[in-house]
Amino acid sequence: MRKLLYFMVALVLLVITNAEAENNLISFIEGLKRIRTLEISFVQITRLDPDLKEKDIYEGTIYYKRPSKFKWVYTKNSKMEIVSDGKVVFTCIPEEKKLLKSSLKEGIDYLPIIRILESPQKFGNYFRIVSDAKLKNKVAFELVPLKDNVSYRQIIVVFEEDKTVPLSFQVLNDDGSDITYIIESWKENVKLPDTIFKPDRCHFKEDR
Repeated sequence: MRKLLYFMVALVLLVITNAEAENNLISFIEGLKRIRTLEISFVQITRLDPDLKEKDIYEGTIYYKRPSKFKWVYTKNSKMEIVSDGKVVFTCIPEEKKLLKSSLKEGIDYLPIIRILESPQKFGNYFRIVSDAKLKNKVAFELVPLKDNVSYRQIIVVFEEDKTVPLSFQVLNDDGSDITYIIESWKENVKLPDTIFKPDRCHFKEDR
């Protein structure tokens, strides 16, 4: 009888812990609905092969304006920028003298962070929460995409306990590589003129 009581108590505590943990993500998604603009500074750690210690480190800034306008620009170790004017997405790679154009949907689906920012009302249409875990003062959520036309298979979002702004996003890609974005700063509802949302670093013609 005592063993059964201990089991029931442990089960209740586990349910409470999971419910409390999920509040971080739910509050984050709900908060996104009130955001008009956003400026995020990040450090990016890219591992092409998780079995190797080799990794590439970049820094950059994301400017986002609802609806569908964003500028993802690197400020360290790359000059690449990905820009949406709300209609199409341009990927500028100055190092290779390339300017690529894609549809708005394709561009947003390529960047899971942008997809989350863009579609908080339809979060459940794009992602499913498959697990959560609490480690010391941090809470992590594992998300999987529900759409087939994406190049990633898993996203792990980490929050500090009782905070609703993520500490990091980790994207695990289909090719085995993974990218971690560590959030350095998160500024909501800042002034962002529409002139920001155009490529600045490509002064050559679009690739056909």
